Amino acid sequence: MPFLDHPRGRAYYRHWAAPDPRAAVVFLHGFGEHTGVYHRYGFALNAAGIDLWAVDQFGHGLTGGDRGDVGTIEDSAALADGLTELATREHPGLPVIAQGHSYGAVVTLIRALEHADRYPGVVISGAPLVPVPELLDVDTSLDLDPEWLSSDPFYLDAMINDPLAFVEADSRALARELDRAWDRFGTDLPTLAVPTLAVHGTHDPIAPIGAVRSYAETVAPLELVEFAGARHDILNEAVHRDVASAIVSFIHRVIPTVDE
Repeated sequence: MPFLDHPRGRAYYRHWAAPDPRAAVVFLHGFGEHTGVYHRYGFALNAAGIDLWAVDQFGHGLTGGDRGDVGTIEDSAALADGLTELATREHPGLPVIAQGHSYGAVVTLIRALEHADRYPGVVISGAPLVPVPELLDVDTSLDLDPEWLSSDPFYLDAMINDPLAFVEADSRALARELDRAWDRFGTDLPTLAVPTLAVHGTHDPIAPIGAVRSYAETVAPLELVEFAGARHDILNEAVHRDVASAIVSFIHRVIPTVDE
């Protein structure tokens, strides 16, 4: 089994490989998920000539740690850095896109702000860009209603019955790290310099779309594509094909062409 080394322990990763890829995506999943719920998305990228590299964050999937304890933003950023190294080692010179969902989107945006020249493009989904009231409560237990996540019965079955996925856990580490990110976004997000695509459901009850809309109106590199009626886990929603198509179009637009 493939693992990345990290001072906190080894982290499991998956690689969906396209023949002769045009680009690669380095992906960080959200709270309660793991890389195994993204096979469908990986195959969609592969069909468009794009590699997908994804890692189980700490406390998730096949990576060790207490259930739901993601560690720090820096821990997750280091995992994404490790994936980037693997992707570029596999295909030297291949353009690499940074992507993240939900908490993974927050980490990805922090990385884009700190290393604007590392990636030609960034993709975020279900991004909580302003404080989520439920995570500011002194009660750090988190119990999500699966119906908040998606209307896709296949995905909901996975989230409810997959032993590696969960909708309840102690969210202390998550709340702490999100709070750190929210402190930065108000002042730093307007300085975003990397072309960034946000895909977001209009009926996302966890990270309401209003904050992303507001930032997209004022931050020039941030482009928002909305999906009517879609919920939080937009990459695994009933409209997943349309979401993947929007992401593929963005990637092909921002990566250098062969002539360049």
